[in-house]
Amino acid sequence: MKDLQQFLYQVERKKPGAIIRVKEEINPNRHETIAFLKKLEEAKVEKMVLFEKVLTVDDKPSPFPLLYNVFLTRDFCAEALDMGALNSPMDLSLEIAARENKKGEIAVIPPQEAPCKEVILKGKETDLRILPIPYHHKDDVAPYFTMTCIMKAPHDNFYNVTFTKNRYINEKKVLISAHPHHHLDTIIQEYEKEDKRAPVIIVLGHHPAFYLASCCLTPYGNNDYETASAFLREPLRLTPSETWGDDFLVPADGEIIIEGEIVPHLRESQNPFGEILGYYQQEMKVPVVEITAITHRRKAIMQDIWPGRMDHWNLGGIPKEGSMYNAIKKNVPGITAIHLPPSGCGRVTAYISIKKEFPNEPRKAAMQAFVDMPNLKLAIVVDDDVDVFNEREVLWAVATRVHWDQDVDIVRRVQNVRKWLGDAVAIIDATRSPEKGIPPVNEVPMQAMKRVDITPYLSGG
Repeated sequence: MKDLQQFLYQVERKKPGAIIRVKEEINPNRHETIAFLKKLEEAKVEKMVLFEKVLTVDDKPSPFPLLYNVFLTRDFCAEALDMGALNSPMDLSLEIAARENKKGEIAVIPPQEAPCKEVILKGKETDLRILPIPYHHKDDVAPYFTMTCIMKAPHDNFYNVTFTKNRYINEKKVLISAHPHHHLDTIIQEYEKEDKRAPVIIVLGHHPAFYLASCCLTPYGNNDYETASAFLREPLRLTPSETWGDDFLVPADGEIIIEGEIVPHLRESQNPFGEILGYYQQEMKVPVVEITAITHRRKAIMQDIWPGRMDHWNLGGIPKEGSMYNAIKKNVPGITAIHLPPSGCGRVTAYISIKKEFPNEPRKAAMQAFVDMPNLKLAIVVDDDVDVFNEREVLWAVATRVHWDQDVDIVRRVQNVRKWLGDAVAIIDATRSPEKGIPPVNEVPMQAMKRVDITPYLSGG
């Protein structure tokens, strides 16, 4: 069965040296793990990092290593889906688009067979201080978990898996950052209407395909456990929780599972926190989670995300490329590729290429993207001869094919997720059209390309 440690073994076997194992003691509560990642980024080193000796929030040795950068490159994400080497970056997005449309299977196993139940902490033993909960940015208000929270609708048999952060308060309490555009917030409100405590779990480590599935733009009511199974290409193993038994199933192959209950109508303050767009999120009131149990593998690895950097942007952006491709293709069959580039944090900018048949298709494609992506601010639509994964080519098309008085549209009152970003969106149609009279593109003859071989000159010899 697929799990995080099986994936790490697979990566090290196929790509020796792809994982840096840091054996020296390091303190996440003094920003040292993130400083390590920052230096790797500055050195342009693209590797996963496993910190083997980390300290807890109480500056004591933690039994749990801390893992980063699992989604740092598209190749890592492709490996998570067993795709092998990519011929094109879009291959990954298309594979995700295909898997998103499928429903996998669920396999419920008894607790004694579940790896996540090898160690069970309940009652007085329930203590979050055994975990290495990091500080991520200089002005963050507190340590945070940054992985997925899972909830189950109170009257419908579906589970929602959403990446969101949890502020650490004390050994038995965290906050949950459920925003109005999150499905989690809808579920919480349903429980609060009945004055009920809402069950929630935090999954601190699983196979990366499980997490990629959670970032697709699936509708409310989708059973995200079934989507995760489709991404894993095997039944997702679940097991009864410690707190609610068969009424709430948890991922059996997770590394660390935190169980808790959201107290109805209670809100406490969180933030500032450095988030995905590279800015500190402002203070807000969010729900409170009281921890009821912690279960984990005997040699569990805890996963974390460095918010607002490439690992985060790929994790959040690549699955949404697949989702948006599916949505746009229904109305614009000529879509050939879509990219949510790092320059837009995998959220606020989209590059879309189409094989245009009708003049209105660039705007149709862009408007569909805005409907699907609540953070999107800018959509640039190009012809299919432009590689949307090459920002130089995209900007070349913008600079040379856009008539600024005809091809740029500003649409007001569209987005409302982050007020400081504004509510207006922009569409840039950078496609060719006969009336523009754009001359042919420069080309090197294909026959010459086939005749010339530069292979002997690439080894440096």
